[in-house]
Amino acid sequence: MSALDSVEAGYERGRELLAGLPPRDRALLMLMVGIFLLGIGWFANGAMVKQRKRVKAQISAVSMAQMQVDALLAEYNGLAGSAEALDARLEAGRGFAPLSWLEQVGNDMTIKDNIRAITERGREETDYYTAKKFDITIDDITLDQTVEFLHKMESAPQAIRITECRLKPDRKDRNKIDVRMEIAVLAPTGEA
Repeated sequence: MSALDSVEAGYERGRELLAGLPPRDRALLMLMVGIFLLGIGWFANGAMVKQRKRVKAQISAVSMAQMQVDALLAEYNGLAGSAEALDARLEAGRGFAPLSWLEQVGNDMTIKDNIRAITERGREETDYYTAKKFDITIDDITLDQTVEFLHKMESAPQAIRITECRLKPDRKDRNKIDVRMEIAVLAPTGEA
């Protein structure tokens, strides 16, 4: 007996059983089968809706995680570029003579006579760089000259870090400023 024959035999038995029932029992049986099928459909629909919500929540979580990964990757690329730029600036500091450069900046800005003192304060060495520390004292310069001087320090091809900067108006002329700053000129390690 094949599968088709057994399905046909089951269908015939069910039909004979339904034909043997009175019409009222037949209607009641059909109503029960309909309610049973509706119940199964309702539970199946609820399970599918619940599964759909769970999948949407997972997709939302994955897309949020992807956005975080993208943001971290962009931040990493920015920091890697900054690290490469800093390495280039450190390498530009190899053999750099800060005192001569500061004197040249003073000459270019015509404030050479206002630079009262440039004092070397020592050296700090880390795994990545060597920092030569200097104290600079400049008297009686204007605010524009101060800003230009700080800009030249920040935009130097060598890595120069301004660790402290104090500005004080001159007692005699309020348009003049006395500048006291600490800087660190960074060079690659191994630089004497």
